[in-house]
Amino acid sequence: VVVMRQMLNDTQLRRVIQLAVGLVVGCCIVSQIMMQLGGGERDEPMDLRDQVPDDFEDDGLYFEDGFPPFISSAGAFMPEKIVFNFGLFMGGLMMIFISFEIFHRTKPEGSKRKKANVVALITGVVIGFSMMQIVGHPFNTSIMMHIYWAMNIFWGAQIWIAALAYARGEIDANVLWRDWSINRIRWSIFAVALISFQAMMALVATGHLVESAILEWTLTFSAEAMMLTMIPTLTNVASA
Repeated sequence: VVVMRQMLNDTQLRRVIQLAVGLVVGCCIVSQIMMQLGGGERDEPMDLRDQVPDDFEDDGLYFEDGFPPFISSAGAFMPEKIVFNFGLFMGGLMMIFISFEIFHRTKPEGSKRKKANVVALITGVVIGFSMMQIVGHPFNTSIMMHIYWAMNIFWGAQIWIAALAYARGEIDANVLWRDWSINRIRWSIFAVALISFQAMMALVATGHLVESAILEWTLTFSAEAMMLTMIPTLTNVASA
């Protein structure tokens, strides 16, 4: 029973969440700026179609104008690769830790909400582990494994947001952030994430890579925003 208890107090968890979100968002933005300004090979045409099986839909794997502004484009070349890899690996490790911490703090009533809490834990761990794995599979040299881990993160993020929002629905019913219901904010974040993912996939399929990349950023920011919605619960509600 002792092992299953939370490891951090409210102040510590708040700082860990802020650090994790700041690390991931900061490293993604800084590495992207470095990649965009890096020039050289980054701006040259790149063809990755030879990396995929013959029956794979490869329309989006020829980059005529160099690297599109996807977050993981920064994981291809040095020096921005160092920043990208550090941010995602450490961010993934912290995501796993935070997922367990939130799981132990979330004690909902009813079997459906309890199951949702377990789903949130599992998807949180999957997201964190996939973030740690994707740094070892740059898209320019290992596109198939890169897509695999990226899809784990994208699908996992949507399920994690919905599961956590539902699991904590009654617990956080009275929690507000700047007079907004935290539950309403969470379901709004879920809607943004869901729409972003569907639009991103549609734009990739039609060859609109820059527009697709913008929506990937939106999906990523949605997941980070979801993490931040835990902070008002620490400020306003005593932890269990």
